[in-house]
Amino acid sequence: MNSLPLIRHSERVDYKRCPKKWFWRWRMGLVPKAKTFGALELGTWFHSTLAAWYSQPDREGLSLTAWFKHFAELAIGGAKNIGAPDYTLEKADELAALGEAMATAYQKKYGADPAIIPIVAEIPLEFDLTDADGKVFAKHKLKPDLVYREAANPDYVWLMEHKTAAQIRTEHLVIDDQARPYGAMAEISLRRAGVLRKSDVFKGIMYNFVRKALTDERPVNEQGQSLNKNGSVSAKQPVPTLMRFPVTLTKASKRIAISRLRIEAGIITGMTEALRSKKVDPALLPKTPHSSCPKLCPFFTMCVVEEQGGDIKEMQRTMYERRDPYLYEEESTEVLTSFELS
Repeated sequence: MNSLPLIRHSERVDYKRCPKKWFWRWRMGLVPKAKTFGALELGTWFHSTLAAWYSQPDREGLSLTAWFKHFAELAIGGAKNIGAPDYTLEKADELAALGEAMATAYQKKYGADPAIIPIVAEIPLEFDLTDADGKVFAKHKLKPDLVYREAANPDYVWLMEHKTAAQIRTEHLVIDDQARPYGAMAEISLRRAGVLRKSDVFKGIMYNFVRKALTDERPVNEQGQSLNKNGSVSAKQPVPTLMRFPVTLTKASKRIAISRLRIEAGIITGMTEALRSKKVDPALLPKTPHSSCPKLCPFFTMCVVEEQGGDIKEMQRTMYERRDPYLYEEESTEVLTSFELS
């Protein structure tokens, strides 16, 4: 086991969103046993699809939709093998149909994506986090979705981050806490690993949005406007389903991002040590209630029971399994009987 504390981007997000959620996921390693087949699964299938597709030396003539069907069928087949109920499998099939439509729309727009020269997809990296004295106190794990060159400017290198979303929102991305620290850490790590050339100019993050929506089947005119049945231009035009949004990074922005990252990592590792030494009672960790909790948090039901003074230990045993959250899915599928990092 790594002697230094590990940090991941999702962990930082969870800690800032809700310290109690962070404790259950990152200190106890709890993961729901039941598959819900929602936004998370769809995003996972689509990320796997794009990683496999962009890893091919020649994408011309390859069907992105067929790749997506492969990953979706693997997941649904696994759910069937463990006896998932029919209503869950029906939801999974609906999700797969939506994903196939998204993949078809993606390839229709980008084709073989000749503007992109992939360098590596989903490369696992580690970045050393140092304190004020330059001593390494933690390692930040990261795995960019895609590192690529611009075909028009081969010395320009970007990280592409795939985002499946119900809505495409970009106004906040210039201060997004993934893009800036992710880019700053990745550039240094990729250069140390010899993945980037000395002549390469690291530009930043390219957000690759794919909106979760079925294809608009209405006919269009030469300007691409959707038409009514009588041939007139419809007053209701479809919302864009695909968008790429670049966030360029200056030296100053990368320096600021790394400085803030060190502070966040220091707070998280400090809280971990306080929990381990019993200076902080995990039952009293603060929660951050929000209207999105019932839909998006896998611990909502347990949280409600705890707030009512109930015993949640049996829920943890029956509803969750324990997995090391610092391992990527392909690194280990071992179910742990207990979990707490040293």
